[in-house]
Amino acid sequence: MINSAVNGFNIKRKRLPGLVLLLGMLFVAGSLLARGLTHSIAPATKLPGFFLTEIGELQVIMPEVGKSRQIIVAVEKNAGTEALTSCLRGMFGTRRAVKQKPEPVVPQNKYEEGLVAMFPELQLLTINAFLPLHIQERFNRKLEFGGPNCFNTALAATDGIDRQETRHVSLNEFKARLGLLYTEIQSKTPEPGDVLLYNSSDHGAVYLGGGRVFHKKDLHKEYYFRMPKMLEVFFPDPGEWVPGPNYCGPYSKPGDTKVSRVQIFRRNATPMRAWNDAVRTRPEYPAIALMKATVMKTAPAWSIGKVMGYWSEILSEELAAKLSETMKGDAAGRFLYTELESVRDQIFITIEDNYFTSPYAKADKIAREIWFFDNEYARGLITALRESFGLQTDEETLNRICLTLKAINGDYRGKSLLAIIKAGN
Repeated sequence: MINSAVNGFNIKRKRLPGLVLLLGMLFVAGSLLARGLTHSIAPATKLPGFFLTEIGELQVIMPEVGKSRQIIVAVEKNAGTEALTSCLRGMFGTRRAVKQKPEPVVPQNKYEEGLVAMFPELQLLTINAFLPLHIQERFNRKLEFGGPNCFNTALAATDGIDRQETRHVSLNEFKARLGLLYTEIQSKTPEPGDVLLYNSSDHGAVYLGGGRVFHKKDLHKEYYFRMPKMLEVFFPDPGEWVPGPNYCGPYSKPGDTKVSRVQIFRRNATPMRAWNDAVRTRPEYPAIALMKATVMKTAPAWSIGKVMGYWSEILSEELAAKLSETMKGDAAGRFLYTELESVRDQIFITIEDNYFTSPYAKADKIAREIWFFDNEYARGLITALRESFGLQTDEETLNRICLTLKAINGDYRGKSLLAIIKAGN
């Protein structure tokens, strides 16, 4: 536990006399039991597939990674749930107009069946309904492809990006969206729905309430969407995949990253549509939008190599380098440029995952095999890029460019794909 004051949260612990602290803990525990909010389960109790923890003042039964999707509270058999409902609404900021309530656990797998069988004398209630719907849908799930990361997760949960954009978000894009759509809050305490940025660049998460956040730890496909404690985002959850010694991601040694700073950002009233409309006026938008839409469609299907080809990775790198200055003259251009960076990174991550994770992968052979496909995507991208430079493209020119790009056959070093597209030959 960290004992120093940091920006964003005051996490300095006051030193209370032991007796006062003990009396306070007993009072809280007694009040919870008296109000029927919880039944205290001994901390040492073994719960296969689950573990005991707390959300705010509630003891909860949290599922291990991948074992269940129900967050559970145990109460006495005949206890009412009104006090529990009020407590949960207060913690998670649930609107009273929404009629959520804790529901009895209906076992869906062997872990849930075993849990219910362990406590026949208690009510086991799931509290997932008090979480935002987008978070309910994702909690303790994982994606089947790499790339979408903590920044994408935080933005999607707070209307900072279209929720269907399940893709990689670069740090630059994340900060650009924070700057345009959120307001940094100097309060010491976050509110449900606030975005948290750790250590200026290390991690992003969404504050849920009760000292918990929602996040995806990293871009690797083995990471699940989880709800750790606010200051434990870098710790492995029970049952979580732990990277091997050859993994070069940010959490290769769990617990090595420490929380030194947490900034709080709150979504402001600026509609996302306003910025979407602004970037659409940029001449580069159609090409970048096509690449983004295609990678989001092909990455989950593991078909990027057969549709986008390896040339898309090389072209996206070249585009980012060539357009880095010309797109930064106005806010919309800078915003769109950060999207290009994210698209470039997602293409790279997906091609790496699909083709280069095996120690037997031969880079030159793979580059030739998936280099370029003359298809609707390639022709649409070439046309859009030429239009962004004010160039018209007839069928003959398009055929000539496709033949030239295909003839490169993976031997791209020393060549400019963008120059070939602009020259039309």
